[in-house]
Amino acid sequence: MKASILYLLFAFILAPISGTVFAQEAGNRVYLFDSFKPATVKMKNGSKASASFNYDGSKREMVYYDKEQLMVLDGLEQVDTIFIENRKFVPFQQKFREVVPLTEGELQIDWSMKRIFLGKKGAFGQVSHSGTVQNINPGYLTGYLSTQHSNEGSNQVYSTVLKNTYYLVQKSKPRKFNSLKTFMSQFPENQQTQLADFIKNEKVDFNVPEDVAKLAGFAVTLE
Repeated sequence: MKASILYLLFAFILAPISGTVFAQEAGNRVYLFDSFKPATVKMKNGSKASASFNYDGSKREMVYYDKEQLMVLDGLEQVDTIFIENRKFVPFQQKFREVVPLTEGELQIDWSMKRIFLGKKGAFGQVSHSGTVQNINPGYLTGYLSTQHSNEGSNQVYSTVLKNTYYLVQKSKPRKFNSLKTFMSQFPENQQTQLADFIKNEKVDFNVPEDVAKLAGFAVTLE
């Protein structure tokens, strides 16, 4: 359900978010956070509203609950920034990007997430799938998202796959990339050598967003 900005400004104040309905909807969406988090919406006119939000990385929507009804944030042209705990999201072409500040410039993350079915959980924390058995390693991808998910009361286990696009922005000039190859192509050959050494020494895994942010932070220091 879409919610207008004026409605949201009142709903955020009057309607508390129910934390009990997350598990009911999680199977239909791919959430960035493991639960709805305290958030502040800053409008372009300077007004602010607070609620508990989550980000659907599959549909790429900001969502919250109003009286157990899942609401989708609409009217993004009026939104300046959404702060979810200590993280910053800005609207861009009716979607959102997370903004990670660097010593110079910033890294923007266009989250794109997909959930794939791993199999059914059996005894001793194992997943059987296509005749094979795989150990479950529940947890988080360096604090960013749940890498494996099982609905409450269900033995079905899913894994989250990232297909993110990144933008390294310096002096208002964005460098767009979605792989190590496209990242390296943004830099001259002498800097590529320095980046390759950093990746090797720091054991950078490009599939881990936190590692991508660390690599971007080093890249902006190069001359």
